[in-house]
Amino acid sequence: MTPANLPQPDTADQNEIASLAAAARRSALSGQLREATAAYTQLLRHDPNHAEALGFFGTQALKAGQLRRSLECFQRALNAHPENASLHKNIGLVWRACGALPEALSAFNAALHINPQYATAVLHRAAVLEELGEQELALASYVTGLAAAERMGWLADVKHLPTGLHHIVNRAITVVQQARRAHLDRVLAPLRASYPPASLARVEHCLRVYLREQPRSTGDALQKCTFMHFPDIPCHAWFERVQFPWLAEIEQHADGIRAELCRVLAEDCGFQPFVDIPRDYPGAQRWATLNGSSSWNSFFFYRDGKRFDANCSRCPLTASLLDHLPLIRMAGHAPESFFSVLAPGAHIPPHTGVINIRLVAHLALIIPPDCGIRVGTETRGWKEGECIVFDDTFEHEAWNKSAHTRVVLIFDIWNPYLTEIEREAMRIVVEELGRLGRVSDRED
Repeated sequence: MTPANLPQPDTADQNEIASLAAAARRSALSGQLREATAAYTQLLRHDPNHAEALGFFGTQALKAGQLRRSLECFQRALNAHPENASLHKNIGLVWRACGALPEALSAFNAALHINPQYATAVLHRAAVLEELGEQELALASYVTGLAAAERMGWLADVKHLPTGLHHIVNRAITVVQQARRAHLDRVLAPLRASYPPASLARVEHCLRVYLREQPRSTGDALQKCTFMHFPDIPCHAWFERVQFPWLAEIEQHADGIRAELCRVLAEDCGFQPFVDIPRDYPGAQRWATLNGSSSWNSFFFYRDGKRFDANCSRCPLTASLLDHLPLIRMAGHAPESFFSVLAPGAHIPPHTGVINIRLVAHLALIIPPDCGIRVGTETRGWKEGECIVFDDTFEHEAWNKSAHTRVVLIFDIWNPYLTEIEREAMRIVVEELGRLGRVSDRED
């Protein structure tokens, strides 16, 4: 029995409808299509316009190539539920299967008007734009769709997505990576023309791995770059202070920096939680105790390359020193420098950084007992007035088990194993990828 020839509905209360819907959903999710069909048919007897039930029959008809029947089911549900973005998206899928691309585009646009963050609709809209020959619009939509897919956690394991979604996500990745390759080739052309190939060999290797043109070799299990891995350089979790003799300049001013810190701490103005991410963002649960919390506070001088002028003016010595240190500088990305304030009892959970071309330096300012930091397999502490340096793409965590506040000045610096030309090339790469839109690595 199909939705088109169902008998007149009988009376059922909302509890019975909800119970039927739950049973039908369980059967559908477990692949028991016969049981799901029976349950959804019964559900439609009670509620002829039930969106989920009509959606189920519309989807089954679409999979069977019964496009007219599929469209009828989805349209019937949409007439009763015009603000249902999923139904608009499904109608777009049917129109696309029919080859009616303008109608499909209109349906996907309608879904996105209701829910602009609807990743599936964004990706299918991009595919239609590509088929219509609107390559630039398609690329922009693919980038937006992949960013939304990343927020949904889909890119963590693409191969286990449902077949249709797997296909459209992989198409988006292919289009975006091809566009990135073409763009990076253009912006790196002047450097390639000015220097011998050997001077950029590691950069080229880095790009081939990032663009998934070749696999990354297996490295340290505790090192995971969430954005990009620069290959063929010594792999150290901890770097020794003597590798950066210029750090002596900022260490010599530790007392003055601490005085500025104490002043802004007393004023209690300009601080913000370091962790502030949407609660439904993938991985947010790891940060549950610190998300939006003053337990880990920050007083930024720079973040993502943006200078916090008001904070800098309140700490002129610190700001001046940071402005003159050889920090990593990338428009829209770096430097990042701030007073990191860890409250008594706070624990920063294990996590990893984005790219191993940068290192993280801490200048210890206020260090009570029972504070520590683990990077890789080694745990160290801080000594007031001295710097420590580590590669944050190794798993690391920090804690303050004391009854007092711990504060360090954090700033990011170049990995010393990159040459000057490699630094310039990677600055260009990171800045340009930021302009194109970045999506984290995923597993196929």
